[in-house]
Parts: sequence; structure tokens; C-alpha cells
Amino acid sequence: MISLGTPWLRRCAVLLAAASLFCIIAGDAFTSNEERPFYSLGQTHLLAAAFVGIFTIGLVVCLLLVERRPWMRRLAWIALAAVIVESLLGFITVPQPPGVRVAHALLAQLFFAVTAALAVCTSRAWAQIPEHVRRWRLLRTLAMLTAAVALLQAALGVAFRHGVMDVTLHALGALVVAIVVVVLAMLVLHRPEHQPLRPAVVTLLVVTAVQVFLGLALFSISFGDFDPEAVIIMTMLHAAAAALTLAATLVTVVLVSRNVPTGVNR
Repeated sequence: MISLGTPWLRRCAVLLAAASLFCIIAGDAFTSNEERPFYSLGQTHLLAAAFVGIFTIGLVVCLLLVERRPWMRRLAWIALAAVIVESLLGFITVPQPPGVRVAHALLAQLFFAVTAALAVCTSRAWAQIPEHVRRWRLLRTLAMLTAAVALLQAALGVAFRHGVMDVTLHALGALVVAIVVVVLAMLVLHRPEHQPLRPAVVTLLVVTAVQVFLGLALFSISFGDFDPEAVIIMTMLHAAAAALTLAATLVTVVLVSRNVPTGVNR
């Protein structure tokens, strides 16, 4: 029997997460590319998606064989269901309706977040006994709220990118996400008992800051006469940062749920 935390399982999970992130970048190079620079990168989206689908099936089968924790098995089933639905949406005849494109792009970000969580949960560090945080039960609620607003912001960003809505709600959503992430970071970083959660929260804070910076840069260059290649590169980076932000929030929720037991009082 292969035990959880073995190097090959962890490396496969990391490879799947990296491939799914590449799919998001390549897909954005294809769908938001009216000028056709980097179109060859967009054409690799289908091949990368096929690899991700096949690799997901193999990884999920291995996880179901070696994993005994019910929530981890549910996470594996969620990854498999997501990649199946994502494949079905991707094969709808072009030109696709806006609703299909929005669902396809948003589900891609959700799938990447799940693969990132799988990569963390199959690591050797995860197999160690968790250091429980003994204070502030509110931390669990705040982590859940952060994930919820990040998901809503991802949906607004996808809807804006595909022309379903204007930028107003997306800009307001970015402000709300930044505020909630800063509050969560302050709560964790200024309390020594939250030491086990600091790496995840610092990563979330940095990724969110990069995402906000890229969004502001993309918004500013949209008013000028810039090279289409620069605009498309910024769009791809912005989409990748959005996926990383959503993944970082999910990983933070998983770690908080692990290290802050239910029912802990102040």
C-alpha cells in the first residue's frame, strides 16, 4: 500500500496544479485575443486541457486507493467532477454563448484551486501532526468569508472579461477582497499563537497585492494607445493571478480548518 505523503503522489499533484494554471493562461490567450498575437499559445489550450483531464483521472484513482480520510476523498471526487464538466463546456461549438464562456473560465479557476489544495494536502508537511491554534474561533469564520468574497470577485472578473458586465462591480469587488485579506492577515500575523498559519496567509497577502497591482495596471493601459501584445500579456497575467488568489484562499481555509478545531473557545 502506498502511503500518503510519498514524493511521487505529491509531485503528481503539483504537476497537475501547474498544468491547470497553464490551461488558464493559454485559454485566456485564446479567448481574449482579437488581434491574434500569441494565438499559437492559445492553440495549445486544447492539448493542455486533454493532458489535465487524463492526468486528473489517474491522480484521483490513486487518491481513492490510498486515501482514507472522507473529506480528502470528497475533494478528489470534486476535482474529477469539475474536470468532466469543464471538458463538456469546452467542447461546445464555437462561437460559444457568453454564459458558457463565463462558466468555463470560472470553473477553470475553481478547478485550479482544488488542485492546489490537493498538492498541499498530499505534502509531507501535511502528514505531520498539526499545531492547533487555541484562540479566536472567529478566525474560521473570517477565513470562510475571505474565500467567499474571492470567489465572487473571480466570477465578476470573468464576467467582465467576457463582456457580460462593466468594470464597476469588479473594481468594487477587488477593494472588498483587499480589505478582507488585510484584516485576515493582521489577525494572523500579529498573534504569536497563529504561527502555523503565517506562511499560507503571507502567500495570500502577496498574491492578492500582485493581483490588485495587475488589475490597476490593466485598467490604466486600457485608456492609452498601447501595443496589443502588452495588453494581452497583462490580461493573461491578471487571469493567472486571479486563479492564484482563489487557490490561496482555499488553501488558507483548509489550513485554518485543520489547525483551528471546531468548538475552541477564546
